[in-house]
Amino acid sequence: MGLLDVLGLPPAPGTAAKAKAVEGDAAGKAKTERLAKAAEEWRKTHGQANQRIASLKEAIQSHYADGHPELVQAVEQGLVKLDDILDNVDHRLADSLAHASDAPDDRARDAELKNAKAILTEYIGYIKGEALIAHMDQNPWKVKIDLKTLLVGGLTNAAKAIG
Repeated sequence: MGLLDVLGLPPAPGTAAKAKAVEGDAAGKAKTERLAKAAEEWRKTHGQANQRIASLKEAIQSHYADGHPELVQAVEQGLVKLDDILDNVDHRLADSLAHASDAPDDRARDAELKNAKAILTEYIGYIKGEALIAHMDQNPWKVKIDLKTLLVGGLTNAAKAIG
C-alpha cells in the first residue's frame, strides 16, 4: 500500500500506465530468460544423449571387436543408425527458443514460439514412434542410457518454457 492509498488520494495521471508497463517489462524479461535457459538446457540434453549413445556404441564395438571383419564392418554400418536419433531430434528446438528469447518484440516472439511448438510436436511424435530408442534403452550390453527418459525430460522443460 502506497502513501497515496493511505491518504485516500488518486494516483497521478499516467502512473497506473507506467506501473503496468514496468510489470509487463518484468514479465517479458522473465519469459525471455526462461526461453534462453530452455535453449541452453536442450543443448545440454542433446549433448548428454550424444554421450550416452557414444557409450552404447563403444560397448557394441568392443563386443564385436574380435569378430570376423565382415561382421565388424556390418556392425559399424549398423551403428550409424544410432546417430540418426540425434539427427532427427536436433538443435532446431534450441535455436528456435534462442531466437524467441532474442526477439525484438512480442509479435516476433510469438511467431518464433509458434515455430518452437511445431518443432517440439515433431520431436515428441518422433520419440514416441521410434522403436530404436526403446531398443537402445533395453540393450543387451547392459549400458544404461535411459535415452527416452532423458529426451522426454528435456522436451518437457522446453514445453514449460514455451508455455
